Amino acid sequence: MADPVRKLERARRAARRFAADARRLTGRHRKQLPKKAREEIAAACDEVEAAAAAGDPERLSVSLRALDAVWDERLAKLGKSPWREYGEAVLAAVVLALLVRAFLVEGFRIPSGSMAPTLLAGDHVLVSKLPYGVRIPFTRVRVGGTAPRRGEVIVFEGPRTPGVDVVKRVVGVAGDVVELREQILYVNGIPQPRTSAGEVAYEERSEETGAPFVDTCRRYREALARGALGSTGDGEAGALEASWQAAAADGVATYDVIQCRRARLASREGPFHVVAPGHVFVLGDNRDRSADSRSAGGWQVPLERVKGRVFLVFFSWGSGGTFARAGRGPRFERLFKPVE
Repeated sequence: MADPVRKLERARRAARRFAADARRLTGRHRKQLPKKAREEIAAACDEVEAAAAAGDPERLSVSLRALDAVWDERLAKLGKSPWREYGEAVLAAVVLALLVRAFLVEGFRIPSGSMAPTLLAGDHVLVSKLPYGVRIPFTRVRVGGTAPRRGEVIVFEGPRTPGVDVVKRVVGVAGDVVELREQILYVNGIPQPRTSAGEVAYEERSEETGAPFVDTCRRYREALARGALGSTGDGEAGALEASWQAAAADGVATYDVIQCRRARLASREGPFHVVAPGHVFVLGDNRDRSADSRSAGGWQVPLERVKGRVFLVFFSWGSGGTFARAGRGPRFERLFKPVE
Protein backbone atom coordinates (compact mmCIF):
# COMPACT_ATOMS: atom_id res chain seq x y z
CA MET A 1 0.00 0.00 0.00
CA ALA A 2 2.82 2.40 0.80
CA ASP A 3 4.60 1.87 -2.54
CA PRO A 4 1.76 3.27 -4.77
CA VAL A 5 1.43 6.21 -2.42
CA ARG A 6 5.13 7.03 -2.77
CA LYS A 7 4.94 6.67 -6.55
CA LEU A 8 1.99 9.04 -6.70
CA GLU A 9 3.81 11.57 -4.51
CA ARG A 10 6.88 11.45 -6.77
CA ALA A 11 4.65 11.89 -9.82
CA ARG A 12 3.00 14.94 -8.24
CA ARG A 13 6.39 16.54 -7.51
CA ALA A 14 7.61 15.86 -11.03
CA ALA A 15 4.40 17.32 -12.48
CA ARG A 16 4.82 20.54 -10.49
CA ARG A 17 8.45 20.85 -11.69
CA PHE A 18 7.31 20.33 -15.29
CA ALA A 19 4.72 23.11 -14.95
CA ALA A 20 7.26 25.41 -13.27
CA ASP A 21 9.76 24.82 -16.11
CA ALA A 22 7.08 25.62 -18.68
CA ARG A 23 6.19 28.87 -16.91
CA ARG A 24 9.85 29.84 -16.57
CA LEU A 25 10.59 29.24 -20.27
CA THR A 26 7.44 31.14 -21.23
CA GLY A 27 8.53 34.12 -19.14
CA ARG A 28 12.03 34.05 -20.61
CA HIS A 29 10.67 34.13 -24.19
CA ARG A 30 7.56 36.19 -23.54
CA LYS A 31 8.21 38.58 -26.42
CA GLN A 32 8.59 35.71 -28.89
CA LEU A 33 5.32 34.00 -27.96
CA PRO A 34 1.95 35.36 -29.12
CA LYS A 35 -0.69 36.04 -26.50
CA LYS A 36 -2.75 32.98 -27.49
CA ALA A 37 0.25 30.68 -27.03
CA ARG A 38 0.99 32.14 -23.59
CA GLU A 39 -2.63 31.61 -22.57
CA GLU A 40 -2.59 27.96 -23.76
CA ILE A 41 0.59 27.26 -21.81
CA ALA A 42 -0.74 28.97 -18.67
CA ALA A 43 -4.00 27.00 -18.85
CA ALA A 44 -2.13 23.68 -19.28
CA CYS A 45 0.12 24.51 -16.32
CA ASP A 46 -2.86 25.45 -14.17
CA GLU A 47 -4.49 22.11 -14.92
CA VAL A 48 -1.34 20.12 -14.11
CA GLU A 49 -0.94 21.95 -10.80
CA ALA A 50 -4.59 21.45 -9.93
CA ALA A 51 -4.40 17.73 -10.76
CA ALA A 52 -1.24 17.38 -8.67
CA ALA A 53 -2.94 19.09 -5.75
CA ALA A 54 -6.01 16.85 -6.06
CA GLY A 55 -3.91 13.68 -6.11
CA ASP A 56 -6.05 12.08 -8.85
CA PRO A 57 -3.71 9.83 -10.89
CA GLU A 58 -5.94 9.68 -13.99
CA ARG A 59 -6.50 13.45 -14.10
CA LEU A 60 -2.79 14.03 -13.54
CA SER A 61 -1.89 11.74 -16.44
CA VAL A 62 -4.29 13.49 -18.82
CA SER A 63 -3.12 16.96 -17.80
CA LEU A 64 0.54 16.02 -18.22
CA ARG A 65 -0.08 14.71 -21.74
CA ALA A 66 -1.82 17.97 -22.58
CA LEU A 67 1.03 20.09 -21.24
CA ASP A 68 3.55 17.90 -23.07
CA ALA A 69 1.70 18.50 -26.35
CA VAL A 70 1.65 22.26 -25.75
CA TRP A 71 5.35 22.18 -24.89
CA ASP A 72 6.20 20.37 -28.14
CA GLU A 73 4.12 22.82 -30.18
CA ARG A 74 4.99 26.10 -28.48
CA LEU A 75 8.15 25.79 -26.38
CA ALA A 76 10.41 23.03 -27.71
CA LYS A 77 11.81 25.19 -30.51
CA LEU A 78 12.74 27.88 -27.96
CA GLY A 79 14.89 25.63 -25.78
CA LYS A 80 18.64 25.36 -26.32
CA SER A 81 20.31 22.24 -27.62
CA PRO A 82 22.53 20.39 -25.12
CA TRP A 83 25.61 21.31 -27.16
CA ARG A 84 24.69 24.99 -27.10
CA GLU A 85 24.09 24.93 -23.35
CA TYR A 86 27.41 23.12 -22.81
CA GLY A 87 29.24 25.61 -25.03
CA GLU A 88 27.74 28.59 -23.21
CA ALA A 89 28.66 27.08 -19.83
CA VAL A 90 32.26 26.53 -20.96
CA LEU A 91 32.47 30.06 -22.38
CA ALA A 92 31.10 31.54 -19.15
CA ALA A 93 33.64 29.56 -17.11
CA VAL A 94 36.52 30.74 -19.32
CA VAL A 95 35.41 34.37 -19.13
CA LEU A 96 35.05 34.12 -15.33
CA ALA A 97 38.54 32.57 -15.01
CA LEU A 98 40.05 35.33 -17.14
CA LEU A 99 38.33 38.03 -15.08
CA VAL A 100 39.51 36.47 -11.81
CA ARG A 101 43.06 36.19 -13.17
CA ALA A 102 43.03 39.76 -14.46
CA PHE A 103 41.51 41.49 -11.44
CA LEU A 104 41.51 39.27 -8.36
CA VAL A 105 43.88 36.31 -7.95
CA GLU A 106 46.58 34.67 -10.05
CA GLY A 107 48.78 31.64 -9.49
CA PHE A 108 52.58 31.59 -9.78
CA ARG A 109 55.20 28.87 -9.49
CA ILE A 110 58.37 29.60 -7.48
CA PRO A 111 61.35 28.61 -9.68
CA SER A 112 64.27 29.04 -7.26
CA GLY A 113 65.29 29.11 -3.61
CA SER A 114 65.92 32.88 -3.43
CA MET A 115 62.96 33.31 -1.06
CA ALA A 116 63.75 30.28 1.15
CA PRO A 117 62.72 29.43 3.78
CA THR A 118 59.46 31.37 3.24
CA LEU A 119 59.00 30.05 -0.30
CA LEU A 120 60.73 27.00 -1.74
CA ALA A 121 61.46 26.07 -5.33
CA GLY A 122 58.41 24.15 -6.55
CA ASP A 123 55.88 26.05 -4.41
CA HIS A 124 52.76 27.21 -6.23
CA VAL A 125 51.41 30.41 -4.69
CA LEU A 126 48.34 32.60 -4.98
CA VAL A 127 48.80 36.32 -5.57
CA SER A 128 46.08 38.82 -4.68
CA LYS A 129 45.79 41.74 -7.11
CA LEU A 130 43.41 43.80 -4.99
CA PRO A 131 45.67 45.30 -2.26
CA TYR A 132 47.58 47.59 -4.65
CA GLY A 133 44.60 48.56 -6.80
CA VAL A 134 42.87 47.10 -9.86
CA ARG A 135 44.89 47.47 -13.04
CA ILE A 136 43.01 48.65 -16.12
CA PRO A 137 43.48 45.97 -18.83
CA PHE A 138 46.29 46.55 -21.35
CA THR A 139 47.68 49.46 -19.32
CA ARG A 140 49.81 49.99 -16.21
CA VAL A 141 47.20 52.31 -14.68
CA ARG A 142 45.75 51.25 -11.31
CA VAL A 143 42.52 52.27 -9.65
CA GLY A 144 42.28 52.30 -5.84
CA GLY A 145 44.49 50.29 -3.50
CA THR A 146 47.53 51.32 -1.49
CA ALA A 147 51.29 51.13 -2.00
CA PRO A 148 53.15 48.02 -0.75
CA ARG A 149 54.37 48.16 2.83
CA ARG A 150 57.59 46.89 4.30
CA GLY A 151 57.53 43.16 4.92
CA GLU A 152 55.04 42.26 2.18
CA VAL A 153 55.99 39.59 -0.37
CA ILE A 154 55.21 40.80 -3.88
CA VAL A 155 55.28 39.57 -7.47
CA PHE A 156 56.56 42.09 -10.01
CA GLU A 157 57.92 42.29 -13.51
CA GLY A 158 61.68 42.57 -13.24
CA PRO A 159 62.83 46.12 -14.09
CA ARG A 160 65.90 44.68 -15.84
CA THR A 161 64.21 41.54 -17.20
CA PRO A 162 60.98 42.67 -18.97
CA GLY A 163 58.38 39.93 -19.17
CA VAL A 164 59.93 37.90 -16.33
CA ASP A 165 57.99 37.76 -13.06
CA VAL A 166 60.00 37.92 -9.82
CA VAL A 167 59.03 37.26 -6.19
CA LYS A 168 60.75 39.21 -3.38
CA ARG A 169 60.02 40.92 -0.06
CA VAL A 170 59.64 44.70 0.26
CA VAL A 171 62.12 46.12 2.80
CA GLY A 172 62.23 49.76 1.71
CA VAL A 173 59.55 52.23 0.60
CA ALA A 174 59.75 55.77 -0.78
CA GLY A 175 62.26 57.87 1.19
CA ASP A 176 64.04 54.89 2.80
CA VAL A 177 67.78 54.17 2.68
CA VAL A 178 68.54 50.45 2.90
CA GLU A 179 71.83 48.79 3.82
CA LEU A 180 73.16 45.63 5.45
CA ARG A 181 75.86 45.70 8.09
CA GLU A 182 77.37 42.35 9.02
CA GLN A 183 74.19 40.81 7.49
CA ILE A 184 71.87 42.88 9.71
CA LEU A 185 69.20 44.85 7.80
CA TYR A 186 69.27 48.61 8.44
CA VAL A 187 66.56 50.99 7.24
CA ASN A 188 67.39 54.70 7.58
CA GLY A 189 70.25 53.77 9.87
CA ILE A 190 67.99 51.79 12.24
CA PRO A 191 68.74 48.06 12.66
CA GLN A 192 65.80 45.70 12.28
CA PRO A 193 66.14 43.17 15.10
CA ARG A 194 66.46 39.48 14.49
CA THR A 195 66.96 36.43 16.68
CA SER A 196 68.64 33.14 15.93
CA ALA A 197 66.26 30.30 15.07
CA GLY A 198 68.71 27.44 14.57
CA GLU A 199 69.53 25.94 11.19
CA VAL A 200 67.53 24.90 8.15
CA ALA A 201 68.34 22.55 5.27
CA TYR A 202 66.97 23.31 1.82
CA GLU A 203 67.62 22.30 -1.78
CA GLU A 204 69.65 24.63 -3.99
CA ARG A 205 71.10 24.32 -7.49
CA SER A 206 74.74 24.74 -8.33
CA GLU A 207 75.48 27.91 -10.30
CA GLU A 208 78.20 26.06 -12.22
CA THR A 209 76.52 22.76 -13.10
CA GLY A 210 72.83 23.32 -12.35
CA ALA A 211 72.79 20.11 -10.31
CA PRO A 212 70.68 20.16 -7.12
CA PHE A 213 72.31 19.92 -3.72
CA VAL A 214 71.13 20.28 -0.11
CA ASP A 215 72.66 23.09 1.92
CA THR A 216 72.33 23.83 5.64
CA CYS A 217 72.14 27.50 6.58
CA ARG A 218 71.56 29.60 9.67
CA ARG A 219 67.98 30.75 10.22
CA TYR A 220 66.97 34.04 11.82
CA ARG A 221 63.62 35.50 12.81
CA GLU A 222 63.61 39.09 11.52
CA ALA A 223 61.25 41.84 12.72
CA LEU A 224 60.76 44.68 10.23
CA ALA A 225 58.91 47.76 11.48
CA ARG A 226 56.23 49.01 9.10
CA GLY A 227 55.84 52.56 10.40
CA ALA A 228 57.94 55.63 9.59
CA LEU A 229 61.59 55.01 10.38
CA GLY A 230 63.19 58.42 10.91
CA SER A 231 66.99 58.66 10.89
CA THR A 232 68.39 58.93 14.42
CA GLY A 233 71.60 60.78 13.57
CA ASP A 234 73.56 59.91 16.73
CA GLY A 235 73.39 56.11 16.38
CA GLU A 236 73.23 55.46 20.14
CA ALA A 237 71.69 52.12 21.04
CA GLY A 238 68.93 53.66 23.16
CA ALA A 239 67.93 56.11 20.43
CA LEU A 240 67.96 53.37 17.78
CA GLU A 241 65.73 51.15 19.90
CA ALA A 242 63.31 54.03 20.58
CA SER A 243 63.08 54.83 16.87
CA TRP A 244 62.36 51.20 16.03
CA GLN A 245 59.71 50.92 18.75
CA ALA A 246 57.98 54.07 17.48
CA ALA A 247 57.85 52.65 13.96
CA ALA A 248 56.76 49.23 15.24
CA ALA A 249 53.68 50.81 16.80
CA ASP A 250 52.29 50.93 13.23
CA GLY A 251 52.87 47.22 12.73
CA VAL A 252 55.69 44.69 12.49
CA ALA A 253 56.34 42.09 9.82
CA THR A 254 58.02 38.99 11.25
CA TYR A 255 59.43 36.28 9.01
CA ASP A 256 62.39 33.93 8.66
CA VAL A 257 65.54 34.69 6.69
CA ILE A 258 68.55 32.47 6.14
CA GLN A 259 72.26 33.17 5.84
CA CYS A 260 74.48 30.58 4.19
CA ARG A 261 77.76 32.51 4.45
CA ARG A 262 79.49 33.65 7.62
CA ALA A 263 79.34 37.35 8.37
CA ARG A 264 82.64 39.17 7.99
CA LEU A 265 83.59 41.76 10.57
CA ALA A 266 82.59 45.27 9.47
CA SER A 267 81.15 43.96 6.17
CA ARG A 268 78.57 46.24 4.53
CA GLU A 269 76.25 46.25 1.53
CA GLY A 270 75.10 49.76 0.74
CA PRO A 271 73.85 52.19 1.77
CA PHE A 272 71.93 52.16 -1.50
CA HIS A 273 70.23 55.13 -3.14
CA VAL A 274 67.20 56.66 -1.43
CA VAL A 275 64.08 54.82 -2.56
CA ALA A 276 62.38 57.09 -5.09
CA PRO A 277 58.67 58.03 -4.95
CA GLY A 278 56.56 55.37 -6.64
CA HIS A 279 59.20 52.66 -6.05
CA VAL A 280 60.11 49.96 -3.52
CA PHE A 281 63.37 48.24 -2.54
CA VAL A 282 63.22 44.41 -2.36
CA LEU A 283 65.32 41.60 -0.90
CA GLY A 284 65.10 37.82 -0.99
CA ASP A 285 64.72 36.00 2.32
CA ASN A 286 67.65 33.81 1.26
CA ARG A 287 70.00 36.75 1.75
CA ASP A 288 73.17 35.22 0.32
CA ARG A 289 71.56 33.67 -2.77
CA SER A 290 69.13 36.24 -4.08
CA ALA A 291 69.44 38.53 -7.09
CA ASP A 292 67.50 41.48 -5.71
CA SER A 293 67.70 45.28 -5.34
CA ARG A 294 71.32 44.99 -4.18
CA SER A 295 72.45 43.65 -7.58
CA ALA A 296 74.44 45.68 -10.10
CA GLY A 297 74.89 48.62 -7.76
CA GLY A 298 71.27 48.75 -6.67
CA TRP A 299 67.92 49.05 -8.43
CA GLN A 300 64.33 49.69 -7.39
CA VAL A 301 60.93 48.36 -8.47
CA PRO A 302 58.46 50.86 -10.00
CA LEU A 303 55.00 50.37 -8.50
CA GLU A 304 53.42 50.06 -11.94
CA ARG A 305 55.37 46.81 -12.38
CA VAL A 306 54.02 45.28 -9.17
CA LYS A 307 51.39 42.62 -9.96
CA GLY A 308 50.17 41.73 -6.48
CA ARG A 309 50.86 40.37 -3.00
CA VAL A 310 51.64 36.71 -2.31
CA PHE A 311 49.34 35.38 0.42
CA LEU A 312 49.15 31.57 0.19
CA VAL A 313 51.03 28.45 -0.89
CA PHE A 314 48.32 26.26 -2.42
CA PHE A 315 50.52 23.43 -3.73
CA SER A 316 54.15 22.35 -3.49
CA TRP A 317 56.25 19.77 -5.32
CA GLY A 318 59.93 19.18 -4.73
CA SER A 319 62.67 17.68 -2.64
CA GLY A 320 61.52 15.74 0.42
CA GLY A 321 57.94 15.38 -0.80
CA THR A 322 55.66 12.46 0.06
CA PHE A 323 55.59 9.46 -2.36
CA ALA A 324 58.74 10.94 -3.88
CA ARG A 325 60.15 9.59 -7.10
CA ALA A 326 63.78 10.44 -7.78
CA GLY A 327 63.69 12.34 -4.50
CA ARG A 328 60.79 14.62 -5.45
CA GLY A 329 57.08 14.60 -4.69
CA PRO A 330 54.15 16.58 -3.25
CA ARG A 331 54.99 18.42 -0.01
CA PHE A 332 51.67 18.13 1.79
CA GLU A 333 52.90 19.99 4.88
CA ARG A 334 53.11 23.17 2.76
CA LEU A 335 49.58 22.99 1.32
CA PHE A 336 47.49 26.09 2.11
CA LYS A 337 50.36 27.62 4.07
CA PRO A 338 49.85 31.39 4.63
CA VAL A 339 52.79 33.52 3.51
CA GLU A 340 54.18 35.79 6.21
